[in-house]
Amino acid sequence: MYAVVEAPRAGWLSAQTLGLFAVAGVLTLLFVRVEARSARPLVPLRLLRARSVSGGNLVVFLLGSCAFGMSYTLSQYGQGVLGYSPLRFGLYNVVMPATAVIGSYAGQALVTRVGARPVAAGGLALVGVGSLLLAGVPVDGGFVRDLFPGLLLFGPGLGACAVAGSIAALTGVEERESGVASGINTAAFQIGGAFGVAVVTSVAVSYAGGPGLAGLTAGYRAAFTACAVLAALGLGCALALLRGPGRPAPDRVVTTRRARS
Repeated sequence: MYAVVEAPRAGWLSAQTLGLFAVAGVLTLLFVRVEARSARPLVPLRLLRARSVSGGNLVVFLLGSCAFGMSYTLSQYGQGVLGYSPLRFGLYNVVMPATAVIGSYAGQALVTRVGARPVAAGGLALVGVGSLLLAGVPVDGGFVRDLFPGLLLFGPGLGACAVAGSIAALTGVEERESGVASGINTAAFQIGGAFGVAVVTSVAVSYAGGPGLAGLTAGYRAAFTACAVLAALGLGCALALLRGPGRPAPDRVVTTRRARS
């Protein structure tokens, strides 16, 4: 994440950026090696081998990237370009968490009927469309005209996908490991949020079109577009990795067969 944040200043192919990415890769491999050889690992790697667990966590990771990245960009645009005070912006922005609560309840009800995959995919589609609507913000924008439509779609999609991704990440996990699986899922969302902020800040700096508010707005448009791209990646992961309705979890089938034998 530090490499991504510093890349626009240092250069994407600079020695600093490539070196930071190399260090991150080595540390990741070291972590995997330690966890694989540990008798009591912090992150049991066998959990991530399950398609539903890895798919659910990847979806939640990308959802967190969109949510945190969009919120950060929105606050910068609302206060830095439109000139809203923190209090006024906070009151305007309440529409997103309020609709996210509605989306989470609706998503919970739908998952029991149609499964996690269509709910997660539908939620990410709403998140992506909402981000694209925000990507058209002008320099002299207004809340009702330019921000409200995007937030009205983004909120329910965020709530519904968060529920579906979390359910998918716990599907097939044995009861004694449900705590660590839930912890991994929470960490995936938080780490995804940090990654999303790193991505959108780098994109905003890279695509800022010069000095003044017009330049800032150009960078924020690109950042909102980056959020839409992250949502599209999450949508692809949901369709490819999460199981559809009516299909039993392979992990549960294996557990049942072992119990019978």
